[in-house]
Amino acid sequence: MEKIKRYIKPIIYFYVTLLSYLIVITILNYFNVISYKSVSLISFIVIILLFMMVGFMAALKSNKKGYINGLIIGGFNIVLFLFLAFILGTHPKLNILIYFLILLLSSTIGGMFGINYKNKE
Repeated sequence: MEKIKRYIKPIIYFYVTLLSYLIVITILNYFNVISYKSVSLISFIVIILLFMMVGFMAALKSNKKGYINGLIIGGFNIVLFLFLAFILGTHPKLNILIYFLILLLSSTIGGMFGINYKNKE
């Protein structure tokens, strides 16, 4: 149960931040403040940074092997995204799988940074 509690707070931060970001970017796109191409590029960068943040936060609570924490929390989020894609009727293609691998890699790197940051303190 303790391991599950360690991952709940970063996941809540992730989804609250993601939801807030999506609302803001949708409003900006709706009023034609930003173009669609800019929205897709900004979204890609922001989601990568969010995955890094989640891996970082999960690794801060760990004692060792931050990359494992990043893999676990990134894998959990990717499974939720895949489940949502199947519910919405989207079938994963090669480019989507590469995108998910990039997200998994970013959360792993965030976990590595988090465990190293913790060890310095």
